[in-house]
Amino acid sequence: MQRLTRLLPLLLAPLLLGGCAPMRSHLPWQAAVPPAPVPVRELEVTLPAAAPISIVLQFWERNTLVVDLQAVASTGELRLRPQPGAAWPVRLALRAAPGHFEALEVSGAQRVVFPVGSGRSDLPVTLTVAPSVYQGTTPELLLRWGTAASF
Repeated sequence: MQRLTRLLPLLLAPLLLGGCAPMRSHLPWQAAVPPAPVPVRELEVTLPAAAPISIVLQFWERNTLVVDLQAVASTGELRLRPQPGAAWPVRLALRAAPGHFEALEVSGAQRVVFPVGSGRSDLPVTLTVAPSVYQGTTPELLLRWGTAASF
């Protein structure tokens, strides 16, 4: 009997430790880093001649097409239109860095001015564009950004 009580902890240890295996995936040092978004070309981007188009990235976040404006100049404009034969995405969002520019104007079927913010932040803001701004018959969207006073 004494021998069994000595061996019992050794026999139960693998069972108890095996039950902890699912918990290990929830520890902070075991969490997987989410993959970087994959750039896509869903919309045609037209910038003034001086600016490279590659600075405006597009990628999907679930069912929302995000147009990333974090790398553009502090003032400027661009035009977005669907690829030939394609329609506007169901959901459209614009990503900007606060402090880079203060306001963003989107003109299509409607005109909307988004305040981006003047303070510095490490986290970008994502601005959701209402579907009424880019209806199915809207040929293009004009995006302009700069200081809040210019709008």
